[in-house]
Amino acid sequence: MKNQIEFEVYGDYALFTDPLTKIGGEKLSYSVPTYEALKGICMSIYWKPTIIYYIDEVRVMNVIEMESKGIRPVDYTGDNDLVSYTYLKGVRYQVKAHFKFNYNRPELEYDRNEGKHF
Repeated sequence: MKNQIEFEVYGDYALFTDPLTKIGGEKLSYSVPTYEALKGICMSIYWKPTIIYYIDEVRVMNVIEMESKGIRPVDYTGDNDLVSYTYLKGVRYQVKAHFKFNYNRPELEYDRNEGKHF
């Protein structure tokens, strides 16, 4: 596929959450990145308003390990709170994605050249 992108995402710690897992300030990470997080990573690599990314595959390369940490969030009221965040530790993922053109933006028709974007 001509319009395909493949990359590896890795780091010492990762936190992939959604609003439902943030109740009471406690955060618990998903085991794999969310679809929107992966789209965001694709857009941070190469962004154009002409392109919409679609994630095809995610491959988990390291064993999934979690680690909890106590965090003192910034609180401007003077309270001294301690919340627990559960992070992924030592993450590494391989990601395959492809893009399609955004036909909802007719003013960008001149930029729909597949050869230009790879």
